[in-house]
Amino acid sequence: MAMRALWLVAIAIATSGCTSLNIYPRDGDVISDARNPVPVTVRLDWPSDGRGMGPVVDVDGVNVPATQFAYSKTGATTTVYLRPGVHTVRAYSAQLCWICVGNIGQFNLTRTFLVTSTSPTMGLTLAPATVAKAGE
Repeated sequence: MAMRALWLVAIAIATSGCTSLNIYPRDGDVISDARNPVPVTVRLDWPSDGRGMGPVVDVDGVNVPATQFAYSKTGATTTVYLRPGVHTVRAYSAQLCWICVGNIGQFNLTRTFLVTSTSPTMGLTLAPATVAKAGE
């Protein structure tokens, strides 16, 4: 019985000892807007005072400069403009963690989402034209 109690305490400590990283948009999210390209808010969340270190963020394999993010104690946010289609956001981060080896927990997360535009499609209508020949 004592061994089981110690095991439960160890699990509780392990789940609360390290911070976690959440990325938005999430897998499978559909982001739609009337504009094209569509403004997409990329948000990284970690628990209050999680002391996130980094992050390094790529959208479709292109690095988003750290200067484009607005940081707070609970995360970081930026807006990127994307054409309709399937896109991927990847975040690398390290966070202080008292139960992790070296006191640092590392995160490498990828999310895939769909961007659609509700802007009206442009059409072109051609009407036949009559060309008059000289002398007619």
